[in-house]
Amino acid sequence: MTGDRPAGTRHEAGGPDEAAEGLREVLGLTRALGRISGEAELFDLINTTARGMLDCSVCVIAIRGDDGVFRYSATSGLSVEEDRALRSRVLSASGFEELRDAGVAVGAVCRIPPGHPVHDRPDVIAATLPAGTSLAPGSRQSGPLVFAPLISADGQLFGLLHPADPLNGDLSAPRQALLLETLAELTVVGLEIVRGRAVERAAVAVAEAQRRQLADLLAASAQVRGYYSLDEVLSEIARAVTTAGAFGRAAIYLRMPDDALEVGATFGLTESETRQLRASTVTLEEFAPVMQPEMLLSRSYFFDHRRFRMPPELEDKLNTPTVDKERADGQWHQDDMLTVQIADTDGEVLGLISVDEPVNGLLPDSAHVQAIEFFADQCAVAVAHARSYEQMRTEALTDPLTGLANRRALDDAVVRAIGRARRDAAMCAVLFIDIDHFKDINDAFGHAVGDVVLQSVGRGLRDRLRRRDLLARYGGEEFVALLPDTDLQAALQVAEVLRSRIATLDLNSLTGGLPVRVSIGVAQLSEELMGEGSLVSAADAAMYEAKRQGRNRVVVFP
Repeated sequence: MTGDRPAGTRHEAGGPDEAAEGLREVLGLTRALGRISGEAELFDLINTTARGMLDCSVCVIAIRGDDGVFRYSATSGLSVEEDRALRSRVLSASGFEELRDAGVAVGAVCRIPPGHPVHDRPDVIAATLPAGTSLAPGSRQSGPLVFAPLISADGQLFGLLHPADPLNGDLSAPRQALLLETLAELTVVGLEIVRGRAVERAAVAVAEAQRRQLADLLAASAQVRGYYSLDEVLSEIARAVTTAGAFGRAAIYLRMPDDALEVGATFGLTESETRQLRASTVTLEEFAPVMQPEMLLSRSYFFDHRRFRMPPELEDKLNTPTVDKERADGQWHQDDMLTVQIADTDGEVLGLISVDEPVNGLLPDSAHVQAIEFFADQCAVAVAHARSYEQMRTEALTDPLTGLANRRALDDAVVRAIGRARRDAAMCAVLFIDIDHFKDINDAFGHAVGDVVLQSVGRGLRDRLRRRDLLARYGGEEFVALLPDTDLQAALQVAEVLRSRIATLDLNSLTGGLPVRVSIGVAQLSEELMGEGSLVSAADAAMYEAKRQGRNRVVVFP
């Protein structure tokens, strides 16, 4: 496999012209590293440059795998068939050690002289290029086998640069050995550059994909329910954990403000098991016995039932598979458990992921544990995003003075109610509520007292509404209540309850005896009130009619 030599003019070894030419080629290669985008492009450039600088017909690069075996990743100067044949070969770790032990070091380059017995080893013959030379016209003679190890910055051997039919049949010229050593170093540097860029591109791609995924999820969730569904994200992560970690069951717990662990999602559990898990309140402190430092496996905690004892009160709150079999060494037992904490960047525990029933029935290995930990990190990001989104959403849709929904939230809710009415023929009513003579209270006692009155009225109204009803501060001293699934007669009853409730508020110490009363307008959703703003405007018109009739009363539109 000698191939065709790259075009070029030979110079006498060591001549000044040849030295200058070599330096130019090295400088050109160094500059080119800044433009290379991938490993294949780098290897092709190194091999092609090596053939020209070292005057050899073929050059190849082999990369060492995790198993210690060298596999050919790039070639230059071979035919398609020869390239395919070489890529099917491997150089074993023991074969490489034999070559290195047999070689003579010339700087960082290893040269195995012609005639050395290692040339005849079957594994070497099968895994390396022919060590012959065809420089003499019409003849071939035995030549040296030459390679330069590729050593990473931390001193790890990860590959080799291997020219064939090389170096004028020998490696007598120190310049040629130095050039090969330089090319090997540039290969290492180039790999660090392209792999660093690949990591950066991957990080950007992941961030962009996460941004798009989050944006899509927010948009879809806003259309369906109007809020970001963390449940959907957790369910997807629970599914991914079992797939990547090769476990049959997973549960994701979220830490609540009181340190209770609430089940956010499960996978592989039956509906009854999930209900049981959700119904059993467990705290982070109660989980501590299965997360002791001596149980650490990477960042996860492996509870081995042979070494540790689980408190009965915790065991009663967990789902233990009812598999009746004894475990042999190295096998998973139904009482074992693997848990990883979900923590934010500050180390605060946001929750836990608990898995059991490994698919292979064996104790967890590092690869599966790290896969689970990866998704625990993704889960932490999802929880942080969801809570941040919910906080921003709450702030954007909440009146800061009363803590009630604001006008924007009301408008969104009314649009959804109208859409539901059109789709399902659902009923809906609106109450427009205005505090009577509120300006007199503000003028007499100041805005600070007025704010307290607004807060008190807001609480009084909220206390008398159902959980599914929406109460919003519309602006100033005005409030609007949206009552879904409510007909006109029921809405009137609610309005009278609210009017009476506000009349009983004891605010005399604040208002100097000025009464706090409300006027309420009631409107029921109908075909003519389905236009934008029509329903609220109709209730507003009814409220003004209540004021014209003497205030502190309820009036229906029209």
